[in-house]
Amino acid sequence: MSLSLVIHRPEAADAADASPEAGGVEGMRKAVRDAVWEVADAHWAVADDSILVSTDLSPSYLISHFKRALARRGFDRSGLLLVTAVGPKAAWSGLSAESEAWLRDMLP
Repeated sequence: MSLSLVIHRPEAADAADASPEAGGVEGMRKAVRDAVWEVADAHWAVADDSILVSTDLSPSYLISHFKRALARRGFDRSGLLLVTAVGPKAAWSGLSAESEAWLRDMLP
């Protein structure tokens, strides 16, 4: 499995065209989080806008998958959506011991 970092930062304007039932910005975040569950063997929500995802799918496929998930919920725009591979040279600081162990286990 490879590890990807997903950053999703929707703005209110990105949700403006969707119906109120879609849930606005929080609805957009939920659509992407739910879409992660569909494709990830494991994942970790690092922050509200950042998720590490363990999957063999490419970053470009993940972007398409997330955009389709947003469209199914009535969102025409994705907001800022970035997916990039995380490799063995990744560096970090300030993680809990448990978080660091998870990340080390997930890295190739």
